[in-house]
Order: sequence, then structure tokens, then C-alpha cells
Amino acid sequence: MERPNHLSTGKKSAASRATSIAIVVGIHFLAITGLIIALNQGALIKQLQEIKATVDTQKEIPKAPPPPPPDMVKPPPPVAIIPDFTVASAPPPPVTTAPKPPPPPPAPPRPTITNDPLRPVMRTHTLPPYPPISVRLGEQGTVLMEVNITTEGHVDQCSVVESSGSERLDNAGCDWVKARWRWQPPTFEGKPVSVKTRVAMKFDLKDAR
Repeated sequence: MERPNHLSTGKKSAASRATSIAIVVGIHFLAITGLIIALNQGALIKQLQEIKATVDTQKEIPKAPPPPPPDMVKPPPPVAIIPDFTVASAPPPPVTTAPKPPPPPPAPPRPTITNDPLRPVMRTHTLPPYPPISVRLGEQGTVLMEVNITTEGHVDQCSVVESSGSERLDNAGCDWVKARWRWQPPTFEGKPVSVKTRVAMKFDLKDAR
């Protein structure tokens, strides 16, 4: 019967223990390495989360509201700018004054009657027939007339200065004087001249009967 080989058995046990230790050490190494890796991954994840949170926080910063639009102010109407300029005007022509005409010669003085004055021919100064219509209507009054006496002593013009109140009596007086009344015309330097004078004629109904 063979003796048991305790030496080989001891060698095997030592090798087994070394292997077990190596395995244990490897397991511990792996565990520690995994733990370190896990811790590093956790730190990295936390750092990434912090970075993400920082980025998100920065993204979530509210933007300032845009400024309000400016008030729509209506622009002023365009103003036409007129250039200031002056136009040189020609000097005014010289003013020439026409020579004043010589004053007209003075009118000759009206001849003054110094020889013979105006004299009526009394026999001709009669009253006209009373107009029958004026008698029926009761018209009466005094008419004042201005007559022009020619160089022959006749009356060629007669005008009523003051009416008798009846045009019929006024016309009868002028017609009678022009037809009947006579004067001796005045003379100047021996020559008869024409003159004007005034005469009055009274119409009274007592003379009509």
C-alpha cells in the first residue's frame, strides 16, 4: 500500500489558496473598480444634470418684453419753401410836367348902362284876358316872371320864377307878355343892348267880371 503523498497535497492546497486569494483580490478589485466607476459615473451624471439644469435655467430666463411701438405721429404737411429773391425793376421814367397853358385872358367887363336905362312902354303893359276855365275854377294869384328884352324892345324869352298856383295862369301871363309887352331898350355908347328883367302879373277874379 502506497503512502499518501502529503507533499503534493500540500502543494495543491497552497496553489488552491493562492488561486482563491487571487480570485478574492480580483473580485475585490473588480468591486472597487466598479464602485469607483459607479461613483465616477454618478458624479459625471450629477455634473451633467447640473450642467443641464444650468442650461435649462438659462433657457428659462424670461426675455424682456419688447418696447412699445412708437406713437404714430402724423408728419406735418410739406411746406413749400419759396426762395427769397428780388427782381430788379427798371427805374421809373422821369416825370415830365407839361408846361401850364397861359391863363385865359380876363373876360371883358359887362358893359355898364350909363346912357339910357330900360324904360317900359306902359301902354303895352296890359292884363291878358282871364282864362274862362280859371274863372269857373276860381283860380287867381300873382305870377313872377323873368323876361329877356331884345335890342328892339321885344320879349323873346320868358320863364316863371314864382308860380301863381295855377299853371294855366302862368302860361297865360308869359304868352301875353311875349306877344304884347314892349320896352325901350337901354343903350350903351349910343347903341341898344339886350337885358333881362323881372315882371309880376296879378290875376284877380274881380278883373275877370
